[in-house]
Amino acid sequence: MEFSPTAATLPGIVAELGLVRAHGLLGLRSLELPLLHAASAAHGGGAGGGGGGQEIRPGAVETLLRDAVETLGGGDLQTAAAYTFGLTQGAREWAAQDRRRRAAGVFRVSTDRFRKHHEKLVLAETAEAVLSLCAAHGTADVSATAPTRAAGPAPLGPLPLDVVLGGTKARITVHTGPIEFVTGVDVLVSSENTYLEMSRTFRPTTSGALRRAAARQNAAGGIVDDVLVRELHDWLVRFAAPGLPVAPGTVVATSAGELASQGVRRIYHAATVMPRSDGGYDTTPAVVTKAVRQVFEEAAAERDGFAPPLTSLCLPVLGAGRGGLAPAASLRAMLAAIGPALAERPYWEVHLAVRRPEVARVVLDVLAEYRPMTAAHAQDAPVGRHEHARTADGRPED
Repeated sequence: MEFSPTAATLPGIVAELGLVRAHGLLGLRSLELPLLHAASAAHGGGAGGGGGGQEIRPGAVETLLRDAVETLGGGDLQTAAAYTFGLTQGAREWAAQDRRRRAAGVFRVSTDRFRKHHEKLVLAETAEAVLSLCAAHGTADVSATAPTRAAGPAPLGPLPLDVVLGGTKARITVHTGPIEFVTGVDVLVSSENTYLEMSRTFRPTTSGALRRAAARQNAAGGIVDDVLVRELHDWLVRFAAPGLPVAPGTVVATSAGELASQGVRRIYHAATVMPRSDGGYDTTPAVVTKAVRQVFEEAAAERDGFAPPLTSLCLPVLGAGRGGLAPAASLRAMLAAIGPALAERPYWEVHLAVRRPEVARVVLDVLAEYRPMTAAHAQDAPVGRHEHARTADGRPED
Protein backbone atom coordinates (compact mmCIF):
# COMPACT_ATOMS: atom_id res chain seq x y z
CA MET A 1 0.00 0.00 0.00
CA GLU A 2 1.08 3.60 -0.55
CA PHE A 3 2.03 5.18 2.74
CA SER A 4 1.46 8.85 3.51
CA PRO A 5 2.62 9.52 7.09
CA THR A 6 0.30 12.22 8.40
CA ALA A 7 -1.59 12.91 11.60
CA ALA A 8 -4.52 10.96 10.13
CA THR A 9 -2.49 7.74 10.14
CA LEU A 10 -1.41 8.10 13.77
CA PRO A 11 -4.43 6.36 15.42
CA GLY A 12 -4.06 3.43 13.03
CA ILE A 13 -0.38 3.03 13.86
CA VAL A 14 -1.19 3.19 17.57
CA ALA A 15 -3.76 0.43 17.10
CA GLU A 16 -1.28 -1.77 15.22
CA LEU A 17 1.37 -1.18 17.88
CA GLY A 18 -1.21 -2.37 20.39
CA LEU A 19 -1.42 -5.65 18.48
CA VAL A 20 2.36 -5.99 18.54
CA ARG A 21 2.32 -5.34 22.29
CA ALA A 22 -0.27 -8.06 22.82
CA HIS A 23 1.28 -10.69 20.55
CA GLY A 24 4.99 -9.82 20.75
CA LEU A 25 7.67 -9.95 18.10
CA LEU A 26 7.04 -13.65 17.55
CA GLY A 27 3.56 -12.77 16.30
CA LEU A 28 4.69 -10.37 13.57
CA ARG A 29 4.36 -13.04 10.87
CA SER A 30 0.68 -13.67 11.62
CA LEU A 31 -0.58 -10.17 12.42
CA GLU A 32 -2.35 -7.86 9.97
CA LEU A 33 -0.21 -4.71 10.17
CA PRO A 34 -0.67 -2.85 6.87
CA LEU A 35 0.42 0.55 8.18
CA LEU A 36 3.52 -0.75 9.95
CA HIS A 37 4.53 -2.81 6.90
CA ALA A 38 4.09 0.21 4.66
CA ALA A 39 5.95 2.42 7.13
CA SER A 40 8.85 -0.05 7.30
CA ALA A 41 9.11 0.06 3.50
CA ALA A 42 9.01 3.87 3.57
CA HIS A 43 11.71 3.85 6.23
CA GLY A 44 13.89 1.67 4.06
CA GLY A 45 12.92 -1.77 5.25
CA GLY A 46 15.91 -2.13 7.59
CA ALA A 47 18.83 -4.15 6.35
CA GLY A 48 16.93 -5.53 3.42
CA GLY A 49 16.63 -2.23 1.54
CA GLY A 50 13.50 -0.98 -0.18
CA GLY A 51 10.76 -3.46 -0.80
CA GLY A 52 8.32 -1.00 -2.29
CA GLY A 53 5.82 -1.86 0.46
CA GLN A 54 4.58 -4.90 -1.50
CA GLU A 55 6.58 -7.62 0.22
CA ILE A 56 5.52 -8.49 3.77
CA ARG A 57 8.69 -8.69 5.84
CA PRO A 58 8.25 -9.04 9.61
CA GLY A 59 11.96 -8.38 10.11
CA ALA A 60 11.57 -4.95 8.53
CA VAL A 61 8.78 -4.08 11.00
CA GLU A 62 10.99 -5.16 13.90
CA THR A 63 13.81 -2.99 12.57
CA LEU A 64 11.42 -0.05 12.30
CA LEU A 65 10.27 -0.57 15.90
CA ARG A 66 13.82 -0.76 17.19
CA ASP A 67 14.79 2.41 15.33
CA ALA A 68 11.67 4.23 16.55
CA VAL A 69 12.22 3.26 20.20
CA GLU A 70 15.85 4.38 19.94
CA THR A 71 14.67 7.93 19.18
CA LEU A 72 12.62 8.28 22.38
CA GLY A 73 15.37 10.08 24.22
CA GLY A 74 16.54 7.46 26.70
CA GLY A 75 15.36 7.28 30.28
CA ASP A 76 12.24 5.53 31.57
CA LEU A 77 10.13 6.12 28.46
CA GLN A 78 12.55 4.36 26.14
CA THR A 79 13.20 1.52 28.60
CA ALA A 80 9.47 0.91 29.11
CA ALA A 81 8.86 0.93 25.35
CA ALA A 82 11.60 -1.65 24.83
CA TYR A 83 10.02 -3.95 27.42
CA THR A 84 6.52 -3.32 26.05
CA PHE A 85 7.41 -4.65 22.60
CA GLY A 86 9.93 -7.28 23.77
CA LEU A 87 12.91 -5.47 22.23
CA THR A 88 15.23 -5.92 25.20
CA GLN A 89 17.67 -8.82 25.22
CA GLY A 90 15.98 -12.04 26.31
CA ALA A 91 12.45 -10.58 26.26
CA ARG A 92 11.54 -11.61 22.73
CA GLU A 93 9.55 -14.67 23.81
CA TRP A 94 8.06 -13.19 27.01
CA ALA A 95 4.30 -13.27 27.42
CA ALA A 96 2.44 -9.97 27.15
CA GLN A 97 1.68 -9.85 30.87
CA ASP A 98 5.35 -10.35 31.76
CA ARG A 99 6.43 -7.54 29.43
CA ARG A 100 3.75 -5.27 30.88
CA ARG A 101 4.81 -6.10 34.44
CA ARG A 102 8.45 -5.27 33.70
CA ALA A 103 7.50 -2.03 31.91
CA ALA A 104 5.30 -0.99 34.85
CA GLY A 105 8.25 -1.59 37.16
CA VAL A 106 10.26 0.98 35.23
CA PHE A 107 7.80 3.66 36.39
CA ARG A 108 7.31 2.04 39.80
CA VAL A 109 3.53 1.76 39.31
CA SER A 110 1.12 -1.17 39.36
CA THR A 111 0.45 -3.08 36.16
CA ASP A 112 -3.15 -1.84 36.23
CA ARG A 113 -2.03 1.78 36.51
CA PHE A 114 0.50 1.23 33.73
CA ARG A 115 -2.14 -0.34 31.48
CA LYS A 116 -4.59 2.52 31.98
CA HIS A 117 -2.15 5.36 31.48
CA HIS A 118 1.56 4.85 30.86
CA GLU A 119 1.14 2.12 28.27
CA LYS A 120 -1.11 4.34 26.16
CA LEU A 121 1.55 7.04 26.19
CA VAL A 122 4.26 4.53 25.27
CA LEU A 123 2.22 3.44 22.24
CA ALA A 124 1.47 7.04 21.22
CA GLU A 125 5.09 8.18 21.56
CA THR A 126 6.33 5.19 19.57
CA ALA A 127 3.75 5.86 16.85
CA GLU A 128 4.94 9.47 16.59
CA ALA A 129 8.51 8.21 16.35
CA VAL A 130 7.50 5.91 13.47
CA LEU A 131 6.02 8.87 11.61
CA SER A 132 9.12 10.95 12.27
CA LEU A 133 11.40 8.24 10.88
CA CYS A 134 9.32 8.06 7.71
CA ALA A 135 9.36 11.85 7.37
CA ALA A 136 13.14 11.82 7.77
CA HIS A 137 13.31 9.63 4.64
CA GLY A 138 11.38 12.21 2.66
CA THR A 139 8.19 10.22 2.12
CA ALA A 140 5.83 13.07 2.97
CA ASP A 141 5.27 16.05 5.21
CA VAL A 142 4.47 15.20 8.80
CA SER A 143 2.03 17.29 10.80
CA ALA A 144 2.87 18.98 14.08
CA THR A 145 1.44 15.94 15.83
CA ALA A 146 4.62 14.05 14.92
CA PRO A 147 7.56 16.50 14.89
CA THR A 148 10.86 15.27 13.52
CA ARG A 149 13.40 14.58 16.23
CA ALA A 150 16.80 16.16 15.79
CA ALA A 151 19.75 14.01 14.85
CA GLY A 152 22.47 13.13 17.30
CA PRO A 153 22.45 11.50 20.72
CA ALA A 154 19.62 12.58 22.98
CA PRO A 155 20.33 13.54 26.58
CA LEU A 156 19.37 10.92 29.12
CA GLY A 157 17.44 11.64 32.25
CA PRO A 158 17.13 12.27 35.06
CA LEU A 159 20.31 14.31 34.77
CA PRO A 160 21.32 16.42 37.82
CA LEU A 161 23.26 19.58 36.97
CA ASP A 162 24.97 22.02 39.31
CA VAL A 163 24.43 25.66 38.36
CA VAL A 164 24.94 29.13 39.83
CA LEU A 165 21.98 31.50 39.63
CA GLY A 166 22.70 35.05 40.67
CA GLY A 167 25.41 33.86 43.05
CA THR A 168 23.24 31.06 44.47
CA LYS A 169 24.50 27.53 43.95
CA ALA A 170 21.74 25.12 42.99
CA ARG A 171 21.13 21.71 41.48
CA ILE A 172 18.55 21.30 38.71
CA THR A 173 17.59 17.82 37.53
CA VAL A 174 16.55 17.51 33.88
CA HIS A 175 14.13 14.74 32.85
CA THR A 176 13.82 14.00 29.13
CA GLY A 177 10.29 12.75 28.56
CA PRO A 178 6.68 13.55 29.47
CA ILE A 179 6.22 15.27 32.82
CA GLU A 180 3.45 12.84 33.79
CA PHE A 181 6.07 10.06 33.83
CA VAL A 182 8.08 11.79 36.58
CA THR A 183 7.88 9.91 39.88
CA GLY A 184 8.73 10.79 43.46
CA VAL A 185 8.44 14.58 43.00
CA ASP A 186 6.02 16.38 45.29
CA VAL A 187 4.71 19.06 42.91
CA LEU A 188 4.23 18.91 39.13
CA VAL A 189 3.53 22.20 37.34
CA SER A 190 1.12 22.48 34.41
CA SER A 191 0.93 25.37 31.97
CA GLU A 192 -2.64 26.64 31.51
CA ASN A 193 -4.39 29.45 29.70
CA THR A 194 -5.65 32.44 31.68
CA TYR A 195 -9.17 30.96 31.74
CA LEU A 196 -7.76 27.93 33.61
CA GLU A 197 -9.36 25.65 31.04
CA MET A 198 -7.21 22.54 30.72
CA SER A 199 -6.40 20.98 27.35
CA ARG A 200 -8.48 18.05 26.20
CA THR A 201 -7.11 14.70 27.25
CA PHE A 202 -6.14 13.68 23.71
CA ARG A 203 -4.05 16.79 23.05
CA PRO A 204 -0.23 16.37 23.11
CA THR A 205 0.25 19.11 25.72
CA THR A 206 1.45 19.16 29.30
CA SER A 207 -2.00 20.25 30.44
CA GLY A 208 -3.82 17.51 28.53
CA ALA A 209 -1.36 14.83 29.61
CA LEU A 210 -1.56 15.72 33.31
CA ARG A 211 -5.36 15.95 33.11
CA ARG A 212 -5.49 12.45 31.64
CA ALA A 213 -2.95 11.01 34.07
CA ALA A 214 -4.68 12.41 37.16
CA ALA A 215 -8.21 11.39 36.15
CA ARG A 216 -9.88 8.38 37.72
CA GLN A 217 -10.81 5.85 35.04
CA ASN A 218 -12.95 2.74 34.87
CA ALA A 219 -11.78 -0.65 33.66
CA ALA A 220 -12.43 0.32 30.04
CA GLY A 221 -10.31 3.47 30.33
CA GLY A 222 -13.25 5.87 30.48
CA ILE A 223 -12.90 8.89 32.76
CA VAL A 224 -15.25 8.71 35.74
CA ASP A 225 -13.76 11.65 37.67
CA ASP A 226 -11.94 14.44 35.81
CA VAL A 227 -10.15 15.37 39.03
CA LEU A 228 -8.07 18.38 37.98
CA VAL A 229 -10.81 20.03 35.93
CA ARG A 230 -13.28 19.56 38.78
CA GLU A 231 -10.95 21.10 41.35
CA LEU A 232 -10.02 24.02 39.08
CA HIS A 233 -13.72 24.76 38.57
CA ASP A 234 -14.28 24.69 42.33
CA TRP A 235 -11.41 27.19 42.77
CA LEU A 236 -12.86 29.51 40.12
CA VAL A 237 -16.27 29.43 41.82
CA ARG A 238 -14.71 30.33 45.17
CA PHE A 239 -12.05 32.87 44.21
CA ALA A 240 -12.73 34.15 40.69
CA ALA A 241 -15.48 33.76 38.09
CA PRO A 242 -15.87 30.78 35.72
CA GLY A 243 -15.68 31.98 32.13
CA LEU A 244 -13.56 35.04 32.93
CA PRO A 245 -9.75 35.15 32.78
CA VAL A 246 -7.45 35.34 35.78
CA ALA A 247 -4.36 37.52 35.84
CA PRO A 248 -1.43 36.14 33.81
CA GLY A 249 1.00 34.42 36.14
CA THR A 250 -1.70 33.21 38.56
CA VAL A 251 -0.97 29.79 40.08
CA VAL A 252 -3.68 27.46 41.44
CA ALA A 253 -2.96 24.30 43.45
CA THR A 254 -5.00 21.12 43.14
CA SER A 255 -4.59 17.55 44.30
CA ALA A 256 -2.63 15.08 42.18
CA GLY A 257 -5.52 12.70 41.60
CA GLU A 258 -4.32 9.32 40.37
CA LEU A 259 -0.77 10.65 40.04
CA ALA A 260 -0.53 10.16 43.82
CA SER A 261 0.37 6.56 43.01
CA GLN A 262 3.66 7.92 41.59
CA GLY A 263 4.50 9.89 44.71
CA VAL A 264 3.11 13.17 43.34
CA ARG A 265 1.22 15.17 45.96
CA ARG A 266 0.16 18.39 44.23
CA ILE A 267 -0.42 19.80 40.74
CA TYR A 268 0.18 23.54 40.33
CA HIS A 269 -1.62 25.17 37.41
CA ALA A 270 0.27 28.23 36.13
CA ALA A 271 -1.76 30.58 33.91
CA THR A 272 1.00 31.47 31.47
CA VAL A 273 -0.69 31.82 28.06
CA MET A 274 -3.36 34.25 26.93
CA PRO A 275 -5.79 33.07 24.19
CA ARG A 276 -6.06 35.12 21.00
CA SER A 277 -9.19 35.53 18.89
CA ASP A 278 -7.61 33.50 16.07
CA GLY A 279 -7.21 30.44 18.32
CA GLY A 280 -3.53 30.97 19.10
CA TYR A 281 -1.86 31.97 22.36
CA ASP A 282 0.51 34.68 23.54
CA THR A 283 2.84 35.00 26.50
CA THR A 284 5.93 36.96 27.50
CA PRO A 285 9.10 36.18 29.46
CA ALA A 286 7.83 38.48 32.22
CA VAL A 287 4.67 36.37 32.61
CA VAL A 288 6.76 33.19 32.76
CA THR A 289 9.00 34.69 35.45
CA LYS A 290 5.97 35.82 37.46
CA ALA A 291 4.37 32.37 37.20
CA VAL A 292 7.48 30.58 38.41
CA ARG A 293 7.81 33.03 41.29
CA GLN A 294 4.19 32.28 42.22
CA VAL A 295 4.85 28.52 42.03
CA PHE A 296 7.50 28.84 44.72
CA GLU A 297 5.31 31.15 46.82
CA GLU A 298 2.42 28.68 46.67
CA ALA A 299 4.74 25.78 47.50
CA ALA A 300 6.17 27.64 50.50
CA ALA A 301 2.65 28.39 51.76
CA GLU A 302 1.60 24.74 51.45
CA ARG A 303 4.89 23.12 52.42
CA ASP A 304 4.31 22.51 56.13
CA GLY A 305 0.72 21.41 55.64
CA PHE A 306 1.98 18.02 54.45
CA ALA A 307 3.76 15.27 56.33
CA PRO A 308 6.53 15.05 55.41
CA PRO A 309 6.77 18.66 54.14
CA LEU A 310 6.87 19.36 50.41
CA THR A 311 10.46 19.50 49.17
CA SER A 312 10.52 19.07 45.38
CA LEU A 313 8.98 20.68 42.30
CA CYS A 314 9.05 19.76 38.61
CA LEU A 315 8.32 22.32 35.91
CA PRO A 316 7.95 22.12 32.13
CA VAL A 317 9.55 24.77 29.93
CA LEU A 318 6.67 27.22 30.36
CA GLY A 319 5.43 29.11 27.33
CA ALA A 320 7.65 27.25 24.88
CA GLY A 321 4.83 25.23 23.34
CA ARG A 322 1.73 26.97 22.03
CA GLY A 323 2.79 30.10 23.90
CA GLY A 324 5.32 30.72 21.14
CA LEU A 325 8.40 31.50 23.22
CA ALA A 326 11.71 30.05 22.11
CA PRO A 327 12.76 27.35 24.61
CA ALA A 328 15.98 29.19 25.49
CA ALA A 329 14.11 32.44 26.19
CA SER A 330 11.53 30.62 28.27
CA LEU A 331 14.14 28.81 30.36
CA ARG A 332 16.08 32.00 31.04
CA ALA A 333 12.86 33.67 32.19
CA MET A 334 12.24 30.72 34.51
CA LEU A 335 15.78 30.82 35.90
CA ALA A 336 15.31 34.52 36.68
CA ALA A 337 12.71 33.42 39.27
CA ILE A 338 14.28 30.12 40.33
CA GLY A 339 17.52 31.78 41.44
CA PRO A 340 15.99 34.23 43.94
CA ALA A 341 13.55 31.56 45.16
CA LEU A 342 16.38 29.18 46.01
CA ALA A 343 18.41 31.97 47.58
CA GLU A 344 15.52 32.57 49.98
CA ARG A 345 14.51 28.93 50.47
CA PRO A 346 17.42 26.63 49.54
CA TYR A 347 15.62 23.47 50.65
CA TRP A 348 13.72 23.09 47.35
CA GLU A 349 14.71 20.40 44.87
CA VAL A 350 14.07 21.70 41.36
CA HIS A 351 13.35 19.45 38.38
CA LEU A 352 12.69 20.29 34.73
CA ALA A 353 10.69 17.92 32.50
CA VAL A 354 11.31 18.30 28.77
CA ARG A 355 9.13 16.21 26.48
CA ARG A 356 11.25 16.38 23.31
CA PRO A 357 14.94 15.39 23.11
CA GLU A 358 15.71 18.29 20.76
CA VAL A 359 14.34 20.77 23.32
CA ALA A 360 16.24 18.97 26.09
CA ARG A 361 19.46 19.67 24.20
CA VAL A 362 18.58 23.38 24.15
CA VAL A 363 17.85 23.24 27.89
CA LEU A 364 21.24 21.65 28.59
CA ASP A 365 23.00 24.24 26.43
CA VAL A 366 21.37 27.09 28.38
CA LEU A 367 22.12 25.51 31.76
CA ALA A 368 25.75 25.13 30.69
CA GLU A 369 25.95 28.94 30.68
CA TYR A 370 25.17 28.87 34.41
CA ARG A 371 27.61 26.13 35.40
CA PRO A 372 29.78 26.84 38.45
CA MET A 373 33.37 27.82 37.90
CA THR A 374 35.67 24.79 38.11
CA ALA A 375 38.87 24.77 40.15
CA ALA A 376 40.92 24.92 36.97
CA HIS A 377 39.01 27.96 35.72
CA ALA A 378 39.32 29.60 39.12
CA GLN A 379 43.11 29.32 39.02
CA ASP A 380 43.19 31.01 35.62
CA ALA A 381 40.71 33.76 36.53
CA PRO A 382 41.98 37.23 37.53
CA VAL A 383 41.96 38.00 41.25
CA GLY A 384 38.57 39.25 42.38
CA ARG A 385 36.69 37.76 39.42
CA HIS A 386 35.41 34.46 40.74
CA GLU A 387 31.86 34.01 41.97
CA HIS A 388 30.83 37.63 41.53
CA ALA A 389 32.01 37.82 37.91
CA ARG A 390 28.54 37.00 36.65
CA THR A 391 25.57 38.96 35.42
CA ALA A 392 22.61 39.61 37.68
CA ASP A 393 20.80 36.51 36.42
CA GLY A 394 23.77 34.23 37.05
CA ARG A 395 25.38 34.01 33.61
CA PRO A 396 29.10 34.63 33.19
CA GLU A 397 29.99 38.18 32.24
CA ASP A 398 31.23 38.73 28.70
